[in-house]
Amino acid sequence: MVESIATSVIDKALEAVLRKVGEGKKLSTEDLVVLMLGLFREIRKDITETNKRIDALYEMMSRNYEALNSRINEVNDSLIKKIDEINKRLVEKIDETNKRIDAINDSLSKRIDALYELTGKRIDALYDLLGKIYEALIKQETTQKQ
Repeated sequence: MVESIATSVIDKALEAVLRKVGEGKKLSTEDLVVLMLGLFREIRKDITETNKRIDALYEMMSRNYEALNSRINEVNDSLIKKIDEINKRLVEKIDETNKRIDAINDSLSKRIDALYELTGKRIDALYDLLGKIYEALIKQETTQKQ
């Protein structure tokens, strides 16, 4: 209430001073003080308006920041899901490839074992045959000497 009364008094005094200025009269010290009070009031209004604009800009920036942050989080979550999905598929493919390698390894091991066994039997058969041939040759030589 005191503020509104002071504002009203300053307005009236300012009108009187502005009339004096308009009439070209010389201003007293009190008139200059009234002009300065009016100027200060206008500067204060400008500062208040500027503060309101700054507050509005701050609010807008805060909303934009929140929206951007939310969008970044959504994209991040989406990327994490995609990476997890790709990782899962890669693990499945690696497991599948490892199973195929194990199957091929088992098959080759069995074939090598079978070939080794067959080769061993053939070598044994050759040794037996060589032994029989050797015995036959010795027997033949002994018979010829007699």
